[in-house]
Order: sequence, then C-alpha cells, then structure tokens
Amino acid sequence: MERQLPTLEIEGTSFVVDVDSMVIIQKGVPENKIQFAEMDNEDTHYSMEFDPISRSLAEGGSTSEASKWVNIPRMTQLDPQGMASKYHVPVEGISDKMDFEVMLESPDLVMRMQGKLNRIEIESHPFYVDFNMWSLRPHNDFSTLGISMAPLYENEEYEFFPEDTIYLYKPDKHELFEPDWGIITELPKDTVILKFPFLKEMDPVGYAHKFNRPLKELLLETNFKPVTKAIKRELTETNLPELFKQNKERLAREKAQEKKNAPIKRKSRGI
Repeated sequence: MERQLPTLEIEGTSFVVDVDSMVIIQKGVPENKIQFAEMDNEDTHYSMEFDPISRSLAEGGSTSEASKWVNIPRMTQLDPQGMASKYHVPVEGISDKMDFEVMLESPDLVMRMQGKLNRIEIESHPFYVDFNMWSLRPHNDFSTLGISMAPLYENEEYEFFPEDTIYLYKPDKHELFEPDWGIITELPKDTVILKFPFLKEMDPVGYAHKFNRPLKELLLETNFKPVTKAIKRELTETNLPELFKQNKERLAREKAQEKKNAPIKRKSRGI
C-alpha cells in the first residue's frame, strides 16, 4: 500500500510534501510545484517569498503586494520517515538533523565521497561517470575512451533549451556519432537517439569538485542517485524528420541549380 505523503499549509494553501522529488505540490493542483532548491536554504529551515495569489514563489515584476516571506521546516521535520527511507538511514533522531547531514549519511553518497564512481546506463551498458578523465567510460571496453563530456557540457551551458538536446549514439562502438547536420537526410544505420541527464545529475559530487560548486546546493538541485540512465528517444519524438525533409528539399534544389548552371558540352566537328 502506497504511503500517504504529509502535507504543509502555507498562507491557507495546502501542499503535499514529496521528499523523494524534493518538491512541495499544491494539493489538487499537481502542476503547481515548488522545489526546495528554489527556496533559500537556511540550514535550520527554508525560506521563500510566497505569493498567495499565484500560490507559488513570488517572482520579479510579477510579485503581488500580498506576497510575503515565509519559513518552511526542513524536510527531516516535514517527513522524517520519507527522508529515512530515501537515504537509507535510521528514522530515530532524524528530525533533529539538518537535511544536508542526512544526505551525507546516505551509504550511496558515503561510497561516492570515498571514491566510488557513479554510473550511467546507456542502452543497457554501464558507463562510469569520470570527471577526472572528462568522459563517460564504458565498463570493460578499453578499445575506446568512451563519450567525452565536452559536448554534453557545452550544450548544457549554451543551448537555449538544453533539456531538449538529443544525441546520436553507436551502441556497437560505445561512442556518440556527430553527423553533418546540414546534409543528413536519414537516421544513420546502427545509431540510436538518446537524451542524457545533466552532468550534475549524473554525479553532483564530481561536478562540485570540477566546477567549484557547493555540494550542499547541488544535492538539493539534483537528488543524488548512484546510477542514472540515458533515455532512448524514438525518431517521431524528435524534430529530426522535419530536419531530414528540409535537407532533402534543399539538396534537391541545389542539385537542380547546379545542373542548370552547368556549361553545355558541344560536340566538336571533325575535319
């Protein structure tokens, strides 16, 4: 039987507390969520500017006059049982601890802090998330360096919608495939389409060390998991069919134009 999650009331509005996802969700309005990572972490509690009109975080120019700062208890107080279950620690005394303390006691995080690398499953094959080598290294395959983190990081940092970025992957080689996107007209043979989690989600500890980010902040943002997974996307779930169509039409026009502009070869008249 599924456990009933605890609730929290903020300025007359009830929210369900989901510590697994580290969010509070307005009761009866599941699309209205507030992440703990969006609040100010005061260690002993969280705080945020709450707008009772939108029943959400007050934001910039949309802040109403009715908005006010509110304090939110830490997750260990809101749902001690949920936190104990999530981080595999005893529930006794957990409500007296800070959220970050409990996260650091998680056996999975302890092993990561001691040097065990996180993994990501890519088409059923395990890869090690190795920030020191700046790559995703395939388990038991020494014929390749694996997948460089460089394109993943660049897309995360510079794309307008990095969460929508997809990659072509060669399962037989355990490598990404980068086509010429200007001329590609079909999905290359033996490739699959993948969507990767963000690097900080694959390994917040390695990310924190690499980019000098506070681990406490990243653990709230990412929901630490020792094993993540790349998601396979079907062709119809992407914008690739439209890209293929546009490339075919453009290449056909260019070929027709080249044929039209080609000099006419005349047969020479012999003597």
